Amino acid sequence: MSFWNNTKKTVAKAGSGLRGASGIGPSGSALSASDPEFNEQEQRFRNLERRAMRLLQETKDYRGSIAGMTTAQRALAANLTAFLLDVQRPQDYQSAYRQAATHIDQTSQPQFDEVYVTTVLHPMAQYCGYLPEFNKAIKKRKGLHDDLDKARRVLAKEQGKEARDPTAVERAEMDVQYAESAYNTLNSALIREVPKLINSRVYVVDPCFEAFVKSQLQFFNDSLQQMDSVTRYIPQEGGPNDDRILNERVESVMNQVRGLSICSMNV
Repeated sequence: MSFWNNTKKTVAKAGSGLRGASGIGPSGSALSASDPEFNEQEQRFRNLERRAMRLLQETKDYRGSIAGMTTAQRALAANLTAFLLDVQRPQDYQSAYRQAATHIDQTSQPQFDEVYVTTVLHPMAQYCGYLPEFNKAIKKRKGLHDDLDKARRVLAKEQGKEARDPTAVERAEMDVQYAESAYNTLNSALIREVPKLINSRVYVVDPCFEAFVKSQLQFFNDSLQQMDSVTRYIPQEGGPNDDRILNERVESVMNQVRGLSICSMNV
């Protein structure tokens, strides 16, 4: 268990350190920024979002595949035993394979799953959890842009009147200034922080990938050790003709089955 514990400790801070490593935080003071700059960063964000969510889904699918494989292997071992239950000469490999498959499914796979969730799946899910916040900010930016356009139209209308109301004009000017400030603050924050979000993926993926490889290696090593206990009941390879001899043995048995009278009837 020391391997699993050390691996979890290595990646334990990957998710919690995301904000510090990436610099994602309060938006800060207002900065002016042009729309082309924002459009470029929004496109980069959309590409990141698509790839990150796909990677997260594949991470989940891999976890399910490993669990499904060990479950299917255990079921196969149980059915193999049931299939040969009434054979007069018990086959030792049946019991050995069933014990190995059971250990892999009940011990090796849960150990792998615990480490995988902690060091790979959880950090990826945490990183992807920031994406909706940026989507909300982008949506809010559009609303602030609409508010600014509306405030400018009101000001233009007040300034275009023949009999101007100085109070109304002043109020409209203040509304434009407030709308511009709110819009520019969020717009510049997005332009500044989207690149930080994109760059921060390295701080998540690097330790996660390392943990992914190590956890795979440990799981398959554990599985190999269990399967080694089965190989002693299997004849060792003796030469290049082994496959041919095995095929001939199988074909000989199948010929005997085909020779049964029921198999030659047109029922």
